[in-house]
Amino acid sequence: MTNTPRLYTDLARLWPHLSPPEHYAAESETLRELIMQSLGEPPSGQRWSVLELGAGGGHSIVHLKRYFDCTAADLSPQMLEQCKKLNPEVPTVLGDMRSMRLDQQFDAVLICDAIDYMLTEADVVGAFQTAAAHLRPGGVVLAAPTYTAETFVDGDVADDGTTIPGIAGNDDLTYFTFVHDPDPADTAFEMILLYLLRDAGTRQVEVIEDRHTCGLFPIAQWEAMTREAGLAAEALAEPGGPDPSADDASAWSVLFRGTRRG
Repeated sequence: MTNTPRLYTDLARLWPHLSPPEHYAAESETLRELIMQSLGEPPSGQRWSVLELGAGGGHSIVHLKRYFDCTAADLSPQMLEQCKKLNPEVPTVLGDMRSMRLDQQFDAVLICDAIDYMLTEADVVGAFQTAAAHLRPGGVVLAAPTYTAETFVDGDVADDGTTIPGIAGNDDLTYFTFVHDPDPADTAFEMILLYLLRDAGTRQVEVIEDRHTCGLFPIAQWEAMTREAGLAAEALAEPGGPDPSADDASAWSVLFRGTRRG
């Protein structure tokens, strides 16, 4: 990922405040149900193994680890440090989801909103090939982009502003998120985050702009890219559409399930 957003580098400490782990409970339950629906019950006394590519701060894993043996992989060392704080017992791997290879197979692979940062068809296919390479025969990959071309709303305000008092360093944090498509002819959109950090002592406000470039593809292309990686593909609709401001809502509107053929 080029031009890595600051949220995944020097501002990673803000992540637990911007997107708290409890906000992931509903979508993690959906993922749990889909894994169980796809794989059935594990053998007696065992648990299914799950690899999350682009696990970030581990906010999904903190819920899923109650049911599965989880491993977290991410490109950002700073985000993996956040994940370790929240999930010290979960193995972590530093790697790029487009190319990483572990000497291990899993029953399920998850790629949640981290798949948003795959900007080209080659990027997405590479991520799905990585997932396929780490799946046992019959295993399942679940990919959950925040938007597809059909569900994207240009000019969407994903969060209209939240103030969090007394975060790390005793700063007050206020943030805004704006999503737009600067060039409808390409396969990308832009998410702009504005962070306002007010020093508790001096009461001076620092304004930080953090731009995230993300991929945007139609549903049919998502299915085709899944198949190109050698997986059986299926699009699953989620009601309501993406609404990151709703604590109990899924962060996606369409989820893609790929199955490794035996």
